[in-house]
Order: sequence, then structure tokens, then C-alpha cells
Amino acid sequence: MRTAKLTVNGKEYLLCFSVRVLRAVSERYGDVTHIPEALDQEDTVRAMDEAFWILSAMMEAGSRYAAHEGMENPAPLTVDQLYDLCDISDFMGLKNKIAETITAGRAVTVEAEAPKNAGTARGKRSG
Repeated sequence: MRTAKLTVNGKEYLLCFSVRVLRAVSERYGDVTHIPEALDQEDTVRAMDEAFWILSAMMEAGSRYAAHEGMENPAPLTVDQLYDLCDISDFMGLKNKIAETITAGRAVTVEAEAPKNAGTARGKRSG
């Protein structure tokens, strides 16, 4: 699951980019690839509206995921609560958190193990 954590007013919230959030974003913007356009509008108030909407959806998904996994997580914040608790100077960091949450989990991890006989094959020498 693609997750990240966001601290607001001293509390850490789990953000989750679940299929539910993907669907909501697709309905609102037409496609997930249009999120940067929504967040980079010249109208700062409109861009904040979009950022807080996305963050609220991600917090709600994070809350659902945390409950399912038995993790502690504070109740998700609404868009209105985010407006009351965030400062304009937080905006760039909030945009970065959205991007981090969306891209988390995309990295491919490959674990390789040495062959079981690797140590013995190297140790044998003729002569």
C-alpha cells in the first residue's frame, strides 16, 4: 500500500493512496496525472482547495487502512480542519507529501541470495 505520514499540529497522520482515493481523484480530475496541474494553479486559493481535498481523502484512507491493520492513528482531518490548522507556508511541504504518498511503493526491491554451494565451490582448489 502506498503510504506516508504527515504531521499536523503535532499529530502524525497516516496518508494512504488507496484505490478509493485513486477513484475519487480520477473522477475529480479525469486522471491521476492531472494532480500536478491542480496543485500548481496560479490561483493559490484554488490550489490549496485541491491540496486539502486530496490530503483529506488520503487521511480518510489512511484511517481506514490503519484500522484494518490494527495500527494507532488519530481521526482524519476534514478539509475545513486542514484550513484551520495549516499555514500558507506549509503549502509546498503539503504538495510534496501528496507526491510522496502517491509514489511510495513504486520502487522495486530485489532481494538476491547467494547460491547454497557458493562458499564450497570457491573454497576448492586443485593442486
